[in-house]
Amino acid sequence: MKSALKHIAVLACLLLSAAVLAQPYTVKGTVTDKATGEPVEFATVVLEASEQWAVADAQGRFSIPGVKVPKTVITASCLGYVSYSIEITVSKDIDNLRIRMDQDNLALEKAVVTAKENESAATTSRTIDKAALEHMQVMNVTDISSLLPGGATSSAVLTSEQQFNIRAGTGESGNSSFGTAVEVDGVRLSNNATYVDFKSNGVKGVSTNNIASANVESVEVISGVPSVEYGDMSSGVVKINTKKGKTPWSVTMSTSPRTKQVSVSKGFGLGQTGSGASRGVLNTSLEYTRSISEQMSPYTSYLRRQLSLTYSNTISSGIFQSKPLRLTAGVTGNLGGLDNSADPDKFSETFVRQRDNAIRANFNAGWLLSLDWITNIEFSASAALSDKQSRENKLYHESVAMTAMHAREEGYYMSEPYSAGDANNAVMVAPGSWYNTMCVDDRPLTTKMTLKANWAHNFGAVSNKVKAGADWSHDRNLGVGLYSEDFPTAPSYREYRYCDNPSMNNIGIYLEDNLMIPAGQGRINLIAGLREDITSVAGSAYGTTSSLSPRFNAKYTVLDPKLNRDKFMRELSFRGSWGVAVKQPSFSILYPVPSYLDVNTFVSTASADNTVYRAYYVRPHTIEYNPNLRWQKNHQAEFGIDTDLAGNKISLVAYYTKSMDTYKLMTGYERLSYAFTNVADVQGLPIPAGDRIYRLDPATGVVTVSDRTGAQPALEVNHSVRKQFISTSTEVNQNSPLNRFGLEWVVVFKEIRPIHTTIRVDGNFYSYRSYNTDIEAYCPSTTAGSDGQPFKYIGYYFGGNSIANGKESRSINNNITLTTHIPKVRMIITMKLETSLLNYSRSLSERPDGQRSYALDNRAEFLSFDENNSIYGDECYTVMFPDYYVSFDNPEPVPFLEKIRWAKTNDPDLYQDLSKLVVTSNYLYYFNKDYISPYFSANFSVTKEIGDIASVSFYANNFFNNIGQVYSTRTNTYASLYRFIPRFYYGLTIRLKF
Repeated sequence: MKSALKHIAVLACLLLSAAVLAQPYTVKGTVTDKATGEPVEFATVVLEASEQWAVADAQGRFSIPGVKVPKTVITASCLGYVSYSIEITVSKDIDNLRIRMDQDNLALEKAVVTAKENESAATTSRTIDKAALEHMQVMNVTDISSLLPGGATSSAVLTSEQQFNIRAGTGESGNSSFGTAVEVDGVRLSNNATYVDFKSNGVKGVSTNNIASANVESVEVISGVPSVEYGDMSSGVVKINTKKGKTPWSVTMSTSPRTKQVSVSKGFGLGQTGSGASRGVLNTSLEYTRSISEQMSPYTSYLRRQLSLTYSNTISSGIFQSKPLRLTAGVTGNLGGLDNSADPDKFSETFVRQRDNAIRANFNAGWLLSLDWITNIEFSASAALSDKQSRENKLYHESVAMTAMHAREEGYYMSEPYSAGDANNAVMVAPGSWYNTMCVDDRPLTTKMTLKANWAHNFGAVSNKVKAGADWSHDRNLGVGLYSEDFPTAPSYREYRYCDNPSMNNIGIYLEDNLMIPAGQGRINLIAGLREDITSVAGSAYGTTSSLSPRFNAKYTVLDPKLNRDKFMRELSFRGSWGVAVKQPSFSILYPVPSYLDVNTFVSTASADNTVYRAYYVRPHTIEYNPNLRWQKNHQAEFGIDTDLAGNKISLVAYYTKSMDTYKLMTGYERLSYAFTNVADVQGLPIPAGDRIYRLDPATGVVTVSDRTGAQPALEVNHSVRKQFISTSTEVNQNSPLNRFGLEWVVVFKEIRPIHTTIRVDGNFYSYRSYNTDIEAYCPSTTAGSDGQPFKYIGYYFGGNSIANGKESRSINNNITLTTHIPKVRMIITMKLETSLLNYSRSLSERPDGQRSYALDNRAEFLSFDENNSIYGDECYTVMFPDYYVSFDNPEPVPFLEKIRWAKTNDPDLYQDLSKLVVTSNYLYYFNKDYISPYFSANFSVTKEIGDIASVSFYANNFFNNIGQVYSTRTNTYASLYRFIPRFYYGLTIRLKF
């Protein structure tokens, strides 16, 4: 290791020495509007080879000193303009480089309203820009998923949470959406500190509902292996960029049957100082969006009210004259959420309200140093606080007194009327009808700081870029968890304050080298990086852990399109990537909300006023700490080919993902003994029911009855000792990996010039397979045994106690998009046909060392199975047995199948009990292959610009109003097509600029 470090240090010194010898030059020029000749203030000019940059001033002038690269591509970009790129040779000072930029509108010869491939990237990355976003009238940024290869359109409503799910399907294991990183202007949106019921819901990715869609300028989706700069992710990166720069007033009004939106935005130029320096730009955006779930019942609605302020400026005077400093600061606030309080179909005054409030702040400073040993240094900081409080008001009705349990300590508790200032562990709620509002206060906070440096230099014809950086992130929750607004009438619940749990801190350190080497007519791009994350959960048993993420990307451009424009094969490149990405756990995994077992051990007779006392034994179900818990990670690999054949562009990429150490909750069992008092023993007491006073020993559970008149002595009620198993939970890593692989294709045919039409074919093949190999315990604890006592056996099953322990699926989706762009009338029309050519799935029951499930002819005769018959053959019932079992009195494992066969003829009671551990399928087609017949949906969109002051967009999804059915080979039945495609849906947007 030390030898390797010495070699790296020597090589670095040699490269740095070579860099010092290069001759620096200055590149100066102007950026103007191609149509009007006016200067384009705030245009950003970047030299790609050296990553040096400048921002144009009020006269459109820019200057980049200290340029040492002999040849580079210079790119100019500005809000409202089409990016301009040209290759220049820097062999001397350049004093008057003229860059003329086109305004971004439909009068241009080329307009793209689909996802654009990032051709310079060495991994799969696509960008959806403003033209595409406006044309499809995005209401939720996840809508852009339909523009990715094989993407399908979904219903544009906000009343349900939406997440990005990159290269994964819904309903799969592995928490795929949780591993997708989403950033808005560099602010990482995270669900790490959010609490959910992991056992029933798993962990999901961050919701995008509270991102104002009208203020989005572009979205970049990195579905391949990303740079090591990105940590805390395992399934792709989505980068959302909002509008920044000087713009006119813009008013957007959108309507559809279930969503209405109004937004106003403006980019204010703040003028200049007395010395002529720019004061920068202030971008403001205000949006109001309301969405309802159903037109027939428009009472469940989601509201988004968002205000955004972003300030940006470049300081290039004084000490920063030759080393400019670029500053960006922004704040965004959102008020809104879900509300169904107006629904007349619900009981009066009942409601469910869920806040989706958020405040996000970001700061970024980039300093162009242009020194021999460093090119840029950048610092960024961000914070995101969400308020996800939910409130539910319900109507309760009880004919007898109800007991609400609030005890959090193990022991016995007797119900008592509420008393202010007391512990109120078991509150007796009087009979009657009442309302109570329960709340969950969930306020996750994520803060992050990043410092990174770039060094770019050319060694002859070889370009080398080195990136090094460190980031620190902090996750915590400020909420108080579950509580009632009226404690005396609240149902059973326990306090669990989220804010009392420790925070999670992560430090990431990374280094990446990007090498560009000429090779014949093309070039080779090699990128290698290493990231280490050190995660600390201070104040908890998890302590500190670390993880490494190596990542490699390579791209070989055989034919450069700039040199082969007149040939049949104009471009050819190959690219490959491999990497490891690690996802930190959420708080619902680290600190799951504990549950409690409340065993009713005693019920009194009713008094004259119908009061009934109840006693409970409480046993907390806390999640046990697992010292062997590992962070979930993905191993990703992909290989792609990109080519251009006579103007027809083809992109093909194959990928493979193995998800390892995915998070899951494992159930175990403990033995429990408690005192139980039978109601018959209470009824036979000589003390009159109206004079009884009940007392409970909190340690032993023994009930004593005394006479309030003193006529009878106190009596201890007879009791028995009951034994049963109770469940425990431990967060573990799933042993078996999840495998996903697929193929994506994009073919953009050469434009048919006479009709201004381009045809695009995109699609994907996707395959998923996973099965559980863990040995899991199960006890039907709510079922009584043959002796009438709590069930006393636990079965241990390979892959869990479900009849299936896995799933496989495959799909082929293909889209054909026809885009007709008529520049003279400034109009663009798209017609998109979305088709599902293959939709296959099947449940699995497998184990590597033999058979897990068996085919049955008769469910009642589950021991009469034939080991030679496959469950995947003809339709049949299936049966699955635990490998072994244990009893309450005997912890030694007993082979299950052997014992139940013996018990059938020798011990009927044992046979009856063990039969309850046998799992059989409820229907014959459980393991049938499920092929869904092919289906399609057609969408139509049109956008028309009216000069530079207005534009109108209209869309109709499923505009053929396909109301057909699909056939399932699993059940041999037909089902509505609306399970897979949206109903006929349309929308209209008007944009005004002034």
